[in-house]
Order: sequence, then C-alpha cells, then structure tokens
Amino acid sequence: MDDVVAIEVRLADGGSRYFLTWGRIQHPVDPSPVCNLVLQASSMFALGSDPVSAQLCANLREAAESPDAPSFYECFLSFCHKPVPRGDGYETWRISMDLAMRAGEEIAYCGRRTESRG
Repeated sequence: MDDVVAIEVRLADGGSRYFLTWGRIQHPVDPSPVCNLVLQASSMFALGSDPVSAQLCANLREAAESPDAPSFYECFLSFCHKPVPRGDGYETWRISMDLAMRAGEEIAYCGRRTESRG
C-alpha cells in the first residue's frame, strides 16, 4: 500500500531533505511524476542548499529515521487525518489530489520550517 510516500530530495551540497505526499496519484507504477512534483515544490522551502534531484524512498522508515526529517511524525499524522476513499469516490479524490499537488499543496516538508523562499 502506497497511500502516503516519502520522497528524498538531494541537495547541491550533498545533503538530503524529506517530504511526504500521496502516492500513486499521477501514475500507478512510475514514481517519476510524483518525484518531479516534489522536486518543484521543494524550492519553496529553505533547505540550506539548492534541490537537485528527488527519488521515491523504499519505505516511510527511511525518512522517519533520518536526522534530516525531524518533523516526520507531525507530517505523517497530518496525512492520517485525511482518509483515502475506496470504491466509487476514489477517482474523484485522486483527481482533486493531483490538482492540489500540482499547485504545491498536499506535499509536506519533514524538516524544520525556518523560512520560505520566494
């Protein structure tokens, strides 16, 4: 089950930052569309260096155990309060989440929010 996924964004200085978002929204198998959306959205945050790439984590634990994701559990709990509908309502929900993610919403930064760029 990949309702919520962790994305690692790699920085120009060699560091990493982690984000949580909805999985399998843009494509049921290929992770590159969601990684590209998170990479784009990551530039809105003060990450300490420029974001250069993004990749899907193998599991949520990868982000949860990283010292670069001190707000992981707060972010995860925010997704837990938003149930994913099953059956007839799923496709409508999926489309609305896709639009929100493309607007930079429904993507949670698991680091310390010190300031925003832009």
